[in-house]
Amino acid sequence: MNLPMRRRRGPAWLHPGWSWTVGRAWVITALSASVTLILGAALGALPALLAGSWHDAQTRDQTWILIGFAAVSLAAAATAAALSRKRRWVLRQNGTAYVLQEFAAAWDGQDEAAFLDTAGRYFARVITVPGPGRLGRAWDWPLGEGAERWDGKVTELAHSFLALASDDNPDTPNGIFMWAWWAVAAAFGMRVTAAHRDLVLDIWQRPSHGRAGHVEPSTWQQRPHRFGYADPVPLADLLPESAPSEFIWPAELTLTRRAPDPRPAAGDRTSVLLLRLGPQRWGPLPDVHAGPEPAHMLDLKVVDAAGVASGRSSEVVIHELRCVPPSGGQFPWQAVPSLVAASADWIERKAADLPGHTLLLGTTMPPETALGLGIIAGQVHRTGWPENMWPLVYQQSADALVVPRLNLGTAALRDRDGG
Repeated sequence: MNLPMRRRRGPAWLHPGWSWTVGRAWVITALSASVTLILGAALGALPALLAGSWHDAQTRDQTWILIGFAAVSLAAAATAAALSRKRRWVLRQNGTAYVLQEFAAAWDGQDEAAFLDTAGRYFARVITVPGPGRLGRAWDWPLGEGAERWDGKVTELAHSFLALASDDNPDTPNGIFMWAWWAVAAAFGMRVTAAHRDLVLDIWQRPSHGRAGHVEPSTWQQRPHRFGYADPVPLADLLPESAPSEFIWPAELTLTRRAPDPRPAAGDRTSVLLLRLGPQRWGPLPDVHAGPEPAHMLDLKVVDAAGVASGRSSEVVIHELRCVPPSGGQFPWQAVPSLVAASADWIERKAADLPGHTLLLGTTMPPETALGLGIIAGQVHRTGWPENMWPLVYQQSADALVVPRLNLGTAALRDRDGG
């Protein structure tokens, strides 16, 4: 069945004029308290005024003062009621916040507790999505033993979210805060979008303390992104100094196969696609500001837990799309849709240029970019997305890149019956 897309508010509502009310609810509380205080004082003075005489100048003065206090109280009550109504309106526009916390064992603490404790102020409802580690045995997205099980675990996570979303109010937006490996975020966004064509996701910025720097968003000031429903401003026009550029690096691939049941290689040759949306080093490539780029052949160490790459040692080519953030060191939040669009278009173009190749995708990118990339890839009109593509995730303990069994291509969206 082709379900019609529900009409939702477009970009015009992304900065509602009353959004400050959810971040400063104390104003409403203070006004309500002042109303109670003033009315209490006025009612306490009323018996004495009723017992006095209007001909007495003091009684007249006190009466006018009492009327003034009553007028101020009514004005404060009306203001508090209006602000409260606008706050409820903003909460409905923000909708439901779904929190997905899929932490990896090797990660440092993210200090997200303080942020999540205040999330209830900004949304009509906050729901924590139970991942595979809560629904079954302990699970922390390992890159060693267990990396061959990522595909099934992402499916469990997607099913858990879709079950909760189906029980939520369909008239309110669905917001996402996600902590996960970039590959998990991309696969999750791709699968839930493909499974529910009528689902519209608002991607909110979460706090981050990774290699890209520290990010502490103000939720009441910032608005979410919706990916794939409008063409964003090209990155070269939005941030000229961050215009995308392409590089090609020859590399010697040293492969360690760890899959318990190796499958036939996806292609006769292996190519690496690298989305470097930041200055950080990746694998054998140093930081973009570290000096001259290496002129020799790079040594690329890969542990294949998915069983998709061919051979033990071979020459490969690393195709890099590079977008360096502005001089401030980080991309502004409004640039994320442009980054996602540029990345998706480049992946589709490279997939068309490399038919028959086993595609491995590596990234350095802002956290929400991966989720947006998956959402775009899962939409029905993206017909150029590669059939098979596998993530390269860095394992610090082994100083190597691991290929977990998690297909980021469209083949992962088809079930056994071909649907």
